[in-house]
Amino acid sequence: MKSNNLSNTNPPEVDKSLIKMFLRMTPEERLVSNDNTIRTLMELRNAYRQKTTGIRPERIAERA
Repeated sequence: MKSNNLSNTNPPEVDKSLIKMFLRMTPEERLVSNDNTIRTLMELRNAYRQKTTGIRPERIAERA
């Protein structure tokens, strides 16, 4: 049986290149990036739900 001892795991690391990338962006560019990420996550979540339940989620109107 596998032990769930978390004390031996490494702490999570921060990708400093991502921080630099976002600091170089304008506030508007960061918002667009955030919106794109959220849209992608919602699509993945909905696809998973549809695959596992066979129920197609309602489509959310996309913003222009």
